[in-house]
Amino acid sequence: MLRTRRGSYRPRSKGRSRVTSGLAVLGLAGTAVFGVLWATASGSSPQDPAMTGAARSFLTDLTNFNAKTIDADFDSITSMATGTFSGQATKFFNSSIRTELQNALAESRGQIRNLYTQSDNGTQAAVYGVIDQVYVNNKISTPQSDVLRVVVNLQKVGADWKISDVTVLEGATPASTGSPSGSAGSTVPGQ
Repeated sequence: MLRTRRGSYRPRSKGRSRVTSGLAVLGLAGTAVFGVLWATASGSSPQDPAMTGAARSFLTDLTNFNAKTIDADFDSITSMATGTFSGQATKFFNSSIRTELQNALAESRGQIRNLYTQSDNGTQAAVYGVIDQVYVNNKISTPQSDVLRVVVNLQKVGADWKISDVTVLEGATPASTGSPSGSAGSTVPGQ
């Protein structure tokens, strides 16, 4: 029933409620169709599990090391490198930094919180990672925690995905002496 200006009631029009119900159903259907089309758009094509696996492996190796395993850990990182990052990794993960970290009894533990594929065209890809990291060495009295935000560019070399460039957007460096470095925009780890 619908109340009129004079205070009397008159029956609600069945046609009006049918139109309203029909519009609501069409709105829900349109929303569902939009959601399906958006989710299957060309920009969200299936990711290559080998690519995301390579990025995950690299970030795990980069943030998990200790003084006793540093040579094997850094050798693993440099073996994943290609292109620009290959030269950077060779320079940064040299014997000098390894000795410094060993002498400082440095240890780092990282856990990947999020890993997002930004692009993947089958031969090149970019991944954004957020890693929770805890590190300690003999120059600081308590373990330090930090969040590392990094963009990893990958390139397919033969059948393998390799790391072609790394940009640290925020976070501590492996050689940190206890305070976050704020190494925003660095393309060389720790710089």
